Amino acid sequence: MKDNDSFVILGGRKYYRTIAPILSKERWNEMEQLVKKSIIDDVELEFVLCIGSYEEIVQGKAFLFNEDLQSFLVNHRVIMGKEVVEIRYPDSSRVEALEMEALRYEFF
Repeated sequence: MKDNDSFVILGGRKYYRTIAPILSKERWNEMEQLVKKSIIDDVELEFVLCIGSYEEIVQGKAFLFNEDLQSFLVNHRVIMGKEVVEIRYPDSSRVEALEMEALRYEFF
């Protein structure tokens, strides 16, 4: 849901409005398997999170933090399974575009 009208800029970053999905047992198992595969392959993942009805992207190496609480640890940050909208492998061209966009909104 990326409309041009549905975003806010905070601290030079653009946050889009989103809706948190329901965390079912099947969805948790899929996320858990993807994170375990990324640990074995030693690759980074990109987590799209729903924080306060806005999406935030966190990228880094993920570790299964607590299976009972359904949480991951990414870049010293605890991510709850119920906050995750999408998990994907980072696209290098998209990362470059986001960095260039962030430079436009820098206040320094």
